[in-house]
Amino acid sequence: MVNWLDSTIPLLEAGKYPEVVKIYEEITENNPQEINNYWFLGLAYLLNKQEEEAKSVWLMPFLELDIENHEHIQQTLLDILLQEADNQEKKQNYDCAFLIRQEIKDLVPEYISNLLKILNLTFKLNNFNINNLHDWHIIELLKNSQKDNIEFRLIYQVLHNVLTKPFLDSLEFAQAVLINQEGNNELIDLIVIKAHYMAHYQRYFIYSADLLQLCLEYQPDNLGILKELFWYYIFAKDYDKAKDTAHRFSANSKTIIEKIFASYYLLHLVLTKGDWLNYQEIAQQHQNLLTQIETDISIFPPYTRDSLVLVTQPLLYVKDNPREKRPIINHISSLFQLTAQADYSCPIHFTTINKNHRPLKIGYIGHTLRQHSVGWLSRWLMEYHDHDNFLIHTYFINQVEDNVTKKWFKEKVYKATNFGQDINGIVTQIEKDEIDILVDLDSFTLNITQLIMALKPAPIQISWLGMDSTGIPAVDYFIADPYVLPEKANEYYQEKIWRLPHTYLAVDGFEIDIPNISRENLQIPPDAVIYFNIQNALKRHPDMIHVQMKIIKAVPNSYLLIKGNGDQDILKQLFINIAQEEGVKEDRLRFLPETPTEAIHRANLKIADVLLDTYPYNGATTTLETLWMEVPLVTRVGEQFAARNSYTFMINAGITEGIAWTDEQYIEWGVKLGRDENLRKEVSWKLRRSKKTSPLWNGKQFAREMEKAYQQMWSIYCQPN
Repeated sequence: MVNWLDSTIPLLEAGKYPEVVKIYEEITENNPQEINNYWFLGLAYLLNKQEEEAKSVWLMPFLELDIENHEHIQQTLLDILLQEADNQEKKQNYDCAFLIRQEIKDLVPEYISNLLKILNLTFKLNNFNINNLHDWHIIELLKNSQKDNIEFRLIYQVLHNVLTKPFLDSLEFAQAVLINQEGNNELIDLIVIKAHYMAHYQRYFIYSADLLQLCLEYQPDNLGILKELFWYYIFAKDYDKAKDTAHRFSANSKTIIEKIFASYYLLHLVLTKGDWLNYQEIAQQHQNLLTQIETDISIFPPYTRDSLVLVTQPLLYVKDNPREKRPIINHISSLFQLTAQADYSCPIHFTTINKNHRPLKIGYIGHTLRQHSVGWLSRWLMEYHDHDNFLIHTYFINQVEDNVTKKWFKEKVYKATNFGQDINGIVTQIEKDEIDILVDLDSFTLNITQLIMALKPAPIQISWLGMDSTGIPAVDYFIADPYVLPEKANEYYQEKIWRLPHTYLAVDGFEIDIPNISRENLQIPPDAVIYFNIQNALKRHPDMIHVQMKIIKAVPNSYLLIKGNGDQDILKQLFINIAQEEGVKEDRLRFLPETPTEAIHRANLKIADVLLDTYPYNGATTTLETLWMEVPLVTRVGEQFAARNSYTFMINAGITEGIAWTDEQYIEWGVKLGRDENLRKEVSWKLRRSKKTSPLWNGKQFAREMEKAYQQMWSIYCQPN
């Protein structure tokens, strides 16, 4: 390989390119027959940002000298440029390297390795242009190039960068790479990882799903990929593709653990869509499979191990039978904890913690400390914590931060930390912060949070406010109150139930905006009775819809407003079918779209005369919002935590009117409240007065009660064994 003159090396290292130009101008003039001098002179011009001069100098040998082998001397120029481009990249002089490689592209436009290296440089220089993939014919060249013609690490790095750009061309590039590399497994693993990132961190669900579809062309039976693909379609609300993926997963499932996940996906899909008419067989099959789970965790595939805790979640929606259900949940969660402790090497040393130190360090962990039900409800505890005696930490897991996050969960706490999904890193940080009591706010809604809890990074761990406690053995306490769990619930909970004196949750209230619906625009007469049902599709149990329709039928001139997420066509048909079965005309139903903001949603509640709660999974946030808006509510009380939320809130607000213990009582209360306007006014007046006296609306008092519980838990922990 021909090199620079020795005398120019120090100048090049110092970036003194004008002096290098001067040297080569002189030697080229003195020795015009030495062709290599032209190449280095042009290169010196290029490094000095004199691009036109560089091109002119490189043309001179071809125009002015008598050269027989043009191809040979052009190859020499190419070799020199390639060598210097590599050299500039090693020095991290990316702008110079970019200029040189652009010249190489002009010389050899189909040199794919150089084109890929230019792409890499555009990312380093922050001037990547997605159009270059086609403009430079990179995708076509990749498909037609030999696998061995491209360095694997180069193609890996370029793919790693391009996948962060959610364009159709990026998908075509990924497909071309897989064609070129014959479906290389390492590249497929990379695509899966980047799809996960783009879905969970950037919210590009369909793009991520399309990436996984490329991988399935080479690994059609990969259940781990199918699992991720299913969730991306669920998040994107593309329920048809989610269904196809779930069935494909099921068809490839062979072991019990695989079949459990298959039935979990199918059941979750049915409930999420609101396709409740088809749930019973799937739900029963799922529960039967859960009782057959293997106890040898070593045979669990990797894609099942980190999310095993979630497979029992649908049980909360389909039946109110905690004595039968909780042992299953506890067993599955115990296996989940074993897998977590086997898979993550996080040595915990909190046993050496100073048991006498003050103030207590409390950590709240979740992905919902934002504009989310959990965020709206838990913010008041952050507001009123005694910061002299408690150092409050918040740990955000894979969470986008919004105004609620900033105002309530960052500015009002001692320390806030936002993590991705680095389990070991999160556990290590919690241990480093010497958290005394770690409070889980996610329950069954995020497996990452539960992995943290299973690894026990704090000496005391608590479940509070989520869907229900998960049954993970490393969780010590489940926060409840005298009403939200039956007296004998301790007989089937793994966690110790810690009952606060009044309510397990209190808020100071909610922000209210201007409503965007009215009787007039809904075409409902002024004297009609309006019932309202607001819940997501998961809570739309058909048995309860039948009960609600009996109320509508029994109250003349009444209407039912229905609002919630899910497949709107399926949900609408579900309500219409049940209404027809119960003898209620379709024109008495109104289906409402989502509202722009939570504050408008709450204002819209005031249109209702009576709100009809769901069962076996009650409302929680919606119940509190309804009571705050002074609207009477009918609830069916059950045995499980999720079936008693509205009950405890109503009792704590001083309201017994509307509390039903059977379907018959639910109908009676619904009819009575619908027909008796004076009773509705009385309930509304009680709710208005409760805002001044009820523990439900006293966030400060609740904070003191939670803090007292923390102190008592700590005292128990510090007692000698």
